[in-house]
Amino acid sequence: MNLDDKKLLADPYPFYQQWRDEKPIWWSDGHIRGWVLSRYDDVRTILKDAQTFSSKSMGEGETQAMSLPMLTDDPPRHTQLRAIVNKSFTSRAMKLMEQEIADLVNDLLDTIDSRSPVDITTEFTMPLPVSVIAQMMGIPPALKNDFKRWSDALTASGEATDLADRMPDVMEMAGFFQSLIPDRRENPGEDLISKAVHTEVDGQKMSDQDIVGYCILLLIAGNETTTNLLSSLLNVIADEPHLWAELRENPDKIDAAIEEILRFDAPVQWINRKATRDVEFHGQTVKAGERVYAFMGSANRDPRHYENPEQFRLDREGRDHHSFGHGIHFCIGAPLARIEAKYAIQGLLNRYRSISHSPEAENERTYSTMLRGFHHLWLDLEPA
Repeated sequence: MNLDDKKLLADPYPFYQQWRDEKPIWWSDGHIRGWVLSRYDDVRTILKDAQTFSSKSMGEGETQAMSLPMLTDDPPRHTQLRAIVNKSFTSRAMKLMEQEIADLVNDLLDTIDSRSPVDITTEFTMPLPVSVIAQMMGIPPALKNDFKRWSDALTASGEATDLADRMPDVMEMAGFFQSLIPDRRENPGEDLISKAVHTEVDGQKMSDQDIVGYCILLLIAGNETTTNLLSSLLNVIADEPHLWAELRENPDKIDAAIEEILRFDAPVQWINRKATRDVEFHGQTVKAGERVYAFMGSANRDPRHYENPEQFRLDREGRDHHSFGHGIHFCIGAPLARIEAKYAIQGLLNRYRSISHSPEAENERTYSTMLRGFHHLWLDLEPA
């Protein structure tokens, strides 16, 4: 099977189980070429060893339309660039934003008409994180539909998966961020774009190209993970109504539900790296220069590490899943995603007695084996 096989889109987990049991390392020779690793220990080895497994491959080939600073960088440059936004994404900084996020959740929920089926992705789980990250970057959230279109184009998670078809939207996004740079140079603020424009790396200001790539990464990372996290959680709960009842009765379990969906149905299913030296997995030599694909979505369900991994459980302890990565590339926006998800679920629980799938509506998943979530998820919401 190739990694771009459409069968993976609907339900990849039976395939992952087969890979873990029968071929823990195998070569994908299709649209995406490289070694696939799916067991927990192997994935963790790749994620934590940035020296042996370089991130530069994330910006090569057709898995990405352009290189993105930090995501496609190794130390020391990665460390220097990450320092630009570190302070903006600490747990303490996120704590100061909690009231703003709570207010935004309520504003969005006020606009939902639950008398008919609701596309919860379009009306809630997508605009929430887009609005938050737009505010942090100092750009108008009214462009949220453009942000989503651009994000889908760059990540190949929309209907257009061919690079040539996606490139006009990618270039439009790049042009938008390029247009903001002169004003941020003349009139800097406290926003993340201003910080990028005025930060020096090795005594030099970032190039316009790097600033644009940096802005694109922040926009995509700031919305894709949270949107997918929330839509996947609501999808699972709609299938198991007792979970909603349990969360309404015990809202202190919301954090556990968030961690469990990150493990159970990861928003980012895989990343790739390039081996910098020969390395062996399960008797197979991965040669220097070859790509490896670490499937976090599979590792998160490895029975060698988790008890009953195919069950969604609110009593599971620990945060040792790989959905935010591991090591130096651990997702810098993880605290923000967790806070947004918490207030989003809390807001829904306060307003609705139950949620369920709408039988007359057709849901639509992302068109990507890398990013797992929904473009459209239709729910029936019963007011409390």
